[in-house]
Amino acid sequence: MANVRDFQYIAEIARYSSITKAAEALYLSQPTLTKFLQRVEQEVGTPLFHRAGKRFIPTPAGEIYVEKAKSILHLNTQLDQELDDLVSMRRGSVRVGTTAGRAGYLVSSILPRFARLYPGVRVLLSMGHTELLLKMIFNNELDIVLSSCDEEQPTLCHEYIGEEELVLAVPQNSPLLAGAQRQEGFRFPVIRPEQWRDEPVVLPSAGSRSYHLAQAYFQAAGVQPRVVAEIAGVQFVIAAVRAGMGVAVFISVPLAPDDGVAFLSLGRADLPRQQVAAITRRGFYRNEAQQAFLQLLRESYR
Repeated sequence: MANVRDFQYIAEIARYSSITKAAEALYLSQPTLTKFLQRVEQEVGTPLFHRAGKRFIPTPAGEIYVEKAKSILHLNTQLDQELDDLVSMRRGSVRVGTTAGRAGYLVSSILPRFARLYPGVRVLLSMGHTELLLKMIFNNELDIVLSSCDEEQPTLCHEYIGEEELVLAVPQNSPLLAGAQRQEGFRFPVIRPEQWRDEPVVLPSAGSRSYHLAQAYFQAAGVQPRVVAEIAGVQFVIAAVRAGMGVAVFISVPLAPDDGVAFLSLGRADLPRQQVAAITRRGFYRNEAQQAFLQLLRESYR
């Protein structure tokens, strides 16, 4: 009779499409995992995988087996979490994933507050692009993902956390701040293009969404910026602004109060905005610590 470990082994073979890679992930030898698969297929009475060279592709029977295996593994994880909560609400871990630009804010503002609330709970923070993070949460490698996501997926739950907009980032001691004015309908003080058009500009790298949105804004506003650097990674763009290299235009991310950088609105109501969500698996059991982490995220974006 199959046990939880058997389901995990089959799910890993399907995940990697490879006996070798699955064995490495499971800390098994390749012959051991091969013999295990042969035994399971013999017990089931039909092959679970087609062998295409070194690739292992699920057969129709294998697809059913893998789907049910993932469900059983999810239920087993949920059972462990609920029992752990009954034993102690102050132990365990919270697995969080986010993009690199938001990670700095989590580390400086959210994680210290969470650690004070739950000193016995570890936060395991992963960084990556949204597509990778969604794959990780789907494979039960993450509990919570903080990311923008334009298209909701039926297997995942998206909880709206806040909104990010195209902004001008300046050092906190910049004289530009004195000329910015509060206006209704804008989150940050508003600055006009003529007030900063002669400033050196740092941009995110050309492949980023922020870069293309900034270029569209420059064209619409009639601005020809003096670009001094293009830098991959919003956190490094912010570091360049903090160091006094210039101002920057990009989609805002939450900043710690002492980050040395301030945001200004660009004064156009039609500028693009992106919604940020806390993404979890649908039907995901949230223990006390995970709920507290989500609440800290909600409060931070307000």
